Amino acid sequence: MKMEDQSLRSLLEHTHNRLVQELEEEGRNFGLEESYIERMVSVFNDHINKTGDKNVKPMVYLRDWDENADAAGPSYVPMEISSGHDDDDNDETYQPTAKSKASGSRKRVAHKPPRRGLRKPAPPRNPWITLSPETKKSVQPKIMVREDIINTFMEVTFSQLPPSMTGSRYLSTYWFPKVEAIRMDKLDWVGQMEAARKWILPSIVDWAEVHFMFIPIHSQFHWSLMIVHISTITGDQRFINVYHLDSNPGIHMIDRVGTHVQAWLRHIVKNIGQPFMGRIVPVKVVKQQNTYDCGVHVMALTRRLIEQGESLGRLLAKDGIRKLIKVADVKQLRNEILEYVSPV
Repeated sequence: MKMEDQSLRSLLEHTHNRLVQELEEEGRNFGLEESYIERMVSVFNDHINKTGDKNVKPMVYLRDWDENADAAGPSYVPMEISSGHDDDDNDETYQPTAKSKASGSRKRVAHKPPRRGLRKPAPPRNPWITLSPETKKSVQPKIMVREDIINTFMEVTFSQLPPSMTGSRYLSTYWFPKVEAIRMDKLDWVGQMEAARKWILPSIVDWAEVHFMFIPIHSQFHWSLMIVHISTITGDQRFINVYHLDSNPGIHMIDRVGTHVQAWLRHIVKNIGQPFMGRIVPVKVVKQQNTYDCGVHVMALTRRLIEQGESLGRLLAKDGIRKLIKVADVKQLRNEILEYVSPV
């Protein structure tokens, strides 16, 4: 191996190790789970390994962290690294001499500055690309879907909201475990309440524009859905109603999981106005037919409720959504996600 090739390889390895270390440290600073950090590093390494093909130029996916980014992780912006060893036909910086022609070697002359033009836009990000093999397997029949599947579904769904539902937000599945762990007798409880805001997605600029928040709840190996409806009655008077939709009632007791939701809402109401904080209302939905489809029920409910548009608040208040989804809709959604995820 030539000396310059060894130097370049050493430089790339050093850069790679440094970026991996920073990626891990940044993930821990953001409170991400170790398993998720490992998946991010795995994605990063997969792109690095592609450089073994001579027809593929080295690509390093640099982190572009956004403090309001989804729990699904950072977005990746590709940056091309030139190896300085392009083919002879495309390299104008090499000019053969009589000696080099005889020996077969080449002599490097002064390198011309690269032509600068418009940067090519990054390819559209495939939100399913960050899913680990274990997460993809959870879409298989008779298996409970994992949190990354639900987070990704929410990300895709809320990026395509109809105009009547643009005031909707969702909370990452990472939100409830963080809020559930907050202890009011600890000195840092206020800071933890504030930190939980980062899981509101998309981020909120003006609370007056927010009407619904969808909250996936995961506890005791079960998924259920809570919906916060912030309605304007008269003038700037705003009221909060909280609804609990559970496909297997009795596992998530409202008195337990609801306490944490209400405590967090009470903390952030100062940004909303003068809301009414009543009890959390259970809403009847179609019951799951097994022990593993609860997460798919949450996703199916979210999709169908968003389709109701402005009438959603009235339907929730009148307990009128029981017949909105059927068991067949749940099976169809699982098959749809399985078909989408499997080839990735």
